Amino acid sequence: MNYKKVDIEDWKRKEHFIVYRGAVKCGFSLTVKIEITQVLSFIKEKGCKFYPTMIYLLSKAVNKHQEFRMAMKDKELIIWDEVHPIYTVLHTESEAFSALSTPYTVDFNRFLDDYAETAEKYKGDLRFSPEAPPENHFNVSALPWIDFDGFNLNIADFTDYFAPSFTMGKYKKVGDEILLPLAIQVHHAVCDGLHVAKFIQSLQGYCDDIPNLS
Repeated sequence: MNYKKVDIEDWKRKEHFIVYRGAVKCGFSLTVKIEITQVLSFIKEKGCKFYPTMIYLLSKAVNKHQEFRMAMKDKELIIWDEVHPIYTVLHTESEAFSALSTPYTVDFNRFLDDYAETAEKYKGDLRFSPEAPPENHFNVSALPWIDFDGFNLNIADFTDYFAPSFTMGKYKKVGDEILLPLAIQVHHAVCDGLHVAKFIQSLQGYCDDIPNLS
C-alpha cells in the first residue's frame, strides 16, 4: 500500500480542509443518472455480470482522481497510490449482506475473475465482514429493487473518514437511454463539487467506451 503525504501548509485547500474537518464537519451527497446503454450491450455480448462490471468502472474512475483516494494515516493526510472497492453482496437466505473486497486492477477480465473467486470463496459466509478490508478502500453498494432519485448514507461521525461511498439503484429506460441512479457521498474536507463533477464525467466516459476498456 503505497501513498504520498500531503503538505497541508502548502496545499491550496488548506483552509477548506481545516474548516470541514474540524469547525464545520461536513460531507455532502448527490444522486446522478448514469447512461449505461453501452454497458448493457457489452455485458450481453460478452456474458459478463452487471454488478462486478459496474464496480470495475467505478474503481477505474475513482483511481483516476486523487480527491477520491485521500485518507488520514498516522495523523497525516495522504493520497493512496491505489484504492480498492469494498462492496456489499446479498444473501437471499438471510436477506442480509456481507461486505467483500476485490483488488482493483486495470485488467478488466482479471478483475472479473478475481471477483468471481471472492464470491465463490465467501458464498456461504453470512458474516458482515468475512475478511479484513483493505485500508486503502472505497465503498460500493446496490439497491437494485429501487429506482431512486435521491439517497443519503448517514454516517454518525466521519471526522477523518475520507473514503467515498457509492450506491447504485435500479436502472430503467427513459426514451432512448437506459439510466442508472448513482448516489455519491464524499467528505467535504477533501472533495468539492467540482471534483465530483469530474469524477462523474470520467465514469460516464468509461461507460460509453467500455468495449475499448476490456
